Amino acid sequence: MPIVNIKLAKPTLSKEEKAQLITDITELLSTKYNKTKERVVVMIEDIEPYDIGFGGKSVEQIKTRG
Repeated sequence: MPIVNIKLAKPTLSKEEKAQLITDITELLSTKYNKTKERVVVMIEDIEPYDIGFGGKSVEQIKTRG
């Protein structure tokens, strides 16, 4: 059973876009890798900018510095 965990930095996709992403990933695994659609699990997590860092600074800090 494939489990796909997608993490998106906020601002994220709309509810409809997330539904389409789930459909697309499921379809890809089904057609390209011969996985049963009913067994594919896709989880989407929204991540706050202050929870992601580059070079020792959070994305929130980077954005506020310009």
